[in-house]
Amino acid sequence: MVSVSADGQFSVNHVVVSGRDVQSISRALTQATQNVNDPMVVISADAQASHQSVMMVMEAARRSGLNQLTFAAQAPTRD
Repeated sequence: MVSVSADGQFSVNHVVVSGRDVQSISRALTQATQNVNDPMVVISADAQASHQSVMMVMEAARRSGLNQLTFAAQAPTRD
């Protein structure tokens, strides 16, 4: 799972990615999926995360040869 925080921080499988660029995310994805058969990238972005941050994750997945992507969703909270 790739998490994107509101301030643009990326995490892959709960491990913070050291950089905030496509290459750093791609490297983290490649490392996280090297021993996984038929990996799927699940993107979980904070509602305040920028569209560009999500697009960077998608590009990093493409560069890593990961073509199965999905998005995690949360039901809205009721007040």
